[in-house]
Amino acid sequence: MTQPIDDVAAVIRREHDALATETRIAQCPPFVAVNNMDDVARLPTKLRWEHKTTVRTLPQAKGAAFIVDCTSLNSTALWVATENNAYRPDYLNFLNITYGLELSSIPAPYDVDHLYNRSRAQMYGLRFIRLALVGHAANRSHGAAYEKDITTNEALRTRRDMKLMDEITSMKYFGFLSPLRNDPRDEEISAYSTFAAARLGLDSMEVRKSVLYLREKASKPWAAEK
Repeated sequence: MTQPIDDVAAVIRREHDALATETRIAQCPPFVAVNNMDDVARLPTKLRWEHKTTVRTLPQAKGAAFIVDCTSLNSTALWVATENNAYRPDYLNFLNITYGLELSSIPAPYDVDHLYNRSRAQMYGLRFIRLALVGHAANRSHGAAYEKDITTNEALRTRRDMKLMDEITSMKYFGFLSPLRNDPRDEEISAYSTFAAARLGLDSMEVRKSVLYLREKASKPWAAEK
């Protein structure tokens, strides 16, 4: 078990700090969906060469669930099988076991979220997805707009067996509201772009371009594109 933490907000701050550090070192976003959990421990090479990671089964898990721990970066995350329907109680168990909390439920301001859309992962045959706690306002706004569109419009495109967190999911993860079909939320995108440059070490203009590209991609079929 890691050092006990007083509350869920402190857990989220710890996870945010760790993910930001990993992104800066790897110079790319983290993996959020894979077919082989061994890949999470060894990739990206630029990160894992110096910062070793262990993968172990979550004790008393109701479904397939794995704790991924990188001691040198103070990073701990939970991954679950795409087919794990008990991911919420498993995440609660993860919080209590890992951080010494004594929660009976996930606190109301937060959602347990798949950092890669579960429906897409099932459609593409991806076996494991990273979980996190996110604020429910950002999460539900994101889900109502982006995920439904992009799941439909990506339906026929060939998939690879590993997925990095995309920029719009990263917006949600760090508490920024996603652009909507009828509300581009330019101020949110600008704020996130500035944040990504300062905190994640990414190029702000490239981040903005990526967000706009993903929003456009979600808004129209693109499966035939090369």
